[in-house]
Amino acid sequence: MLRAGKLARLAVGIVGLAVCFTALAPGVARADGGPAGFASVLAPPKTFTAQYSCDLSAYGSGISPVTVSATVTVPGKAQTLVPVPITLKTTSVALPPSVLSQLSGVVSFDLTATMTAKQNQVTFSFPLSGQNPVSGTLTGLPAATAKSSDTNPAQALVFTVPGTGKVEVPARTLTFTPHTSAAALPVITCTTTVTKRDIPVSVTDVVIGTKGPLYKCVVTAEHIDIEEFLAHIPMTVTVSGNRTTGTTVAVKLVARTGDLLGALALSGATSVMFSADLPVTGAQPGKIALSESITDLTATATRASGKLRLTRAGTDRILIPEKFTFTFTAPVQGVQVPFAFSFTIKTSPVPVGLTLKVAKGHAHPQPSSPTPTGSGGQPQGSGTPSGAPGTGGGTGPGGDTAVAAGGLAIVLSGGGLVILARRRRRNGW
Repeated sequence: MLRAGKLARLAVGIVGLAVCFTALAPGVARADGGPAGFASVLAPPKTFTAQYSCDLSAYGSGISPVTVSATVTVPGKAQTLVPVPITLKTTSVALPPSVLSQLSGVVSFDLTATMTAKQNQVTFSFPLSGQNPVSGTLTGLPAATAKSSDTNPAQALVFTVPGTGKVEVPARTLTFTPHTSAAALPVITCTTTVTKRDIPVSVTDVVIGTKGPLYKCVVTAEHIDIEEFLAHIPMTVTVSGNRTTGTTVAVKLVARTGDLLGALALSGATSVMFSADLPVTGAQPGKIALSESITDLTATATRASGKLRLTRAGTDRILIPEKFTFTFTAPVQGVQVPFAFSFTIKTSPVPVGLTLKVAKGHAHPQPSSPTPTGSGGQPQGSGTPSGAPGTGGGTGPGGDTAVAAGGLAIVLSGGGLVILARRRRRNGW
């Protein structure tokens, strides 16, 4: 059984899950209270400055170290699945003539460092890097900047669940690598002995998409929650068949899940099981059970069908799912691990997907049943939904991808960034 420590090493990268981004992937919308929002005022960036001693022994024996100051800037707030921008800036410092003579022809300095972050007792590292060009005559070690990645999910700082994340400061070591136009010169390593401290970061759920009902998704692996996000997912409900008592109609749900299935394919999944219930109120109260095995992971919409037996004349309102789930297995370190993406609606009240008027039949009605049942049967033909406010559905393509292809990938692709496992233990864990 895969333990939390190994789960914590799952890469942060499908998108979205491949839910992420490059800051944000197409189709991904920031949650309310973004960088210019009121929440940002309450949680402004924090800075921490430390002194470093830089070893120059690679350029000759007996050369005394020089001291540089480095300041790290950490945002006060972040969103799940969105890379957190961390910046480190150093001051300039004069270098001895004997070192400067060996740096003749240097056109740039690479500055790199490794930092540590924490969330829910899980600790992981992420790199900072920056290429700093040299302008004019070199007189010393120039001021330089290094940043966390916002384009490579495997190297980005990403918090995956809401709550409080922590960034440990300062970085213990800074590395300057001088470059001429032809080669890299010996590195200059700077170290600090300043006592470590944690800078807190308030983490909220990222919101994906802008159209359709809002759902919260919790991603679990081996019964451990590893990622969370919010997503607007347009829904369409259609009915086909004779709408009279004594008959059974086919009900189809189309959920515009964007690139979610493709993201799951990137994780190594070959098929996905979709399950949901459509609540029914009115003449036929109950639920329509939907269950569908999906093998076409290139689709941008999820389709599933069920059946509703009509036993009473009147009006039915078929609601969109209050909850739906994708389950699948994907390889992690050579082991097939079960994953679940569970979506729970946040929009209240639950929108009506379709209003169905049932007329009284005349001949040979089918045996009545007190509640709708689902069989996963395919609908014959298609109907047009009516009275479906707030579902974001319709017969045309969805306007937004519900899950951008950036975030998911982050979670399951094994890109190398530590995923934070939320330790909600279940089934004896």
